[in-house]
Amino acid sequence: MCVRWCWVFLFCFFTAQGNQIGRPGPRYEVKEQKTNAYISSGFFAGGDKSTTIVKLKDIRCGKPTKEYERIVLDLESQTEKQAMPYFQVQVAPEEGRMVLSVWADVQYDFDIQKTQKTFLKSKKIKKLNVVPRLEDGLAIVEFTLHPDKAKNIKFEVFQLYKPNRIIVDLL
Repeated sequence: MCVRWCWVFLFCFFTAQGNQIGRPGPRYEVKEQKTNAYISSGFFAGGDKSTTIVKLKDIRCGKPTKEYERIVLDLESQTEKQAMPYFQVQVAPEEGRMVLSVWADVQYDFDIQKTQKTFLKSKKIKKLNVVPRLEDGLAIVEFTLHPDKAKNIKFEVFQLYKPNRIIVDLL
C-alpha cells in the first residue's frame, strides 16, 4: 500500500514540475500610465481583443536615461472604436530576447532600415527584428538583447491612447 502511494506522489510531483517548463510566468495587466512596477519574469498583456486591424506606424528607441531605456510603438487602429489591439510583451533573458506579439492584422507603415538605425545607440537592445506575418491575426516584433544586459533585465509596459502607443521601459 505504501509503495502505491509513493508512486502516486512521485507521478504528481514530476507532472507538476514538468508543467512549469515553457510557461511564460505570471501575467501582469498593462496600465494606462507609468507605475514603476518593473518585473524580471512573466509577461504584460493589454489591449482589446475586438480590435482586429491596426497600422504599426513607427517603432522608436528613446534616448537612454540613467534610470531606464524606452521603446515606443505607435499604432493606429483601423476600426471605428480606435482601440488598442490585444498584445503581449515578454522578456526571455535566457534566450537574450524580448518579444512583442500583437493579435491583429497589422499593416507595417514605417521604414524598417531607418527604424533599425535608431536602435544602434541602444545600450540594452542589440537588434530589432520585425517578423513577417506568419499567419493572419498575429504580428511579432523581436528585440535581441545585448548579452551582458540580458540576464539582469527588468521591464515595465504601459499604454497610451489618442494616439495609441505601447511603451516598454527597460531597466
